[in-house]
Amino acid sequence: MRQMYDAMDVLHEHAEHVEKTVFFQVANLLNLSVDVIFYDTTTALLAVDYEDEEEGGLRQYGHAKEGMWAPQVVVALAVTREGIPVKSWVFPGNTTDVNTVETIKKDLRGWNLGRALFVADSGMNSEKNRKELAKACGTYLLATRMASVKEIKKTVLSHPG
Repeated sequence: MRQMYDAMDVLHEHAEHVEKTVFFQVANLLNLSVDVIFYDTTTALLAVDYEDEEEGGLRQYGHAKEGMWAPQVVVALAVTREGIPVKSWVFPGNTTDVNTVETIKKDLRGWNLGRALFVADSGMNSEKNRKELAKACGTYLLATRMASVKEIKKTVLSHPG
């Protein structure tokens, strides 16, 4: 059992390199054209009644999808149109979707994904994120809440390009 935990520690330490290598091996094998990246987050509740006390701890109180306030982590995943995972993340439980864009941008920058269309739900839709995504990914498609349609028409659709 100890060897399994040691192996998991080694994999975690080199997760970024392992994910990138596995993705490009699969992409070459399946001849994937990576032009669409789907991104979403979800929460994972923890069976504890407290959050991590140390700075940077992942277990933090947040608003869980089940509707309660509880210690949790936020799990994010980016996949291709074929459903092949590109990258995964775990964020502290009090992280909102809109606060993950800078990390995503930084982590995917060196992956040479070409002209990727970034697709995400309305949790990512903010003026700051639209600017970041325009710089990072070039093109993006974000869902919007119906209440925001007027704002989107005014600030996004009224500007050419």
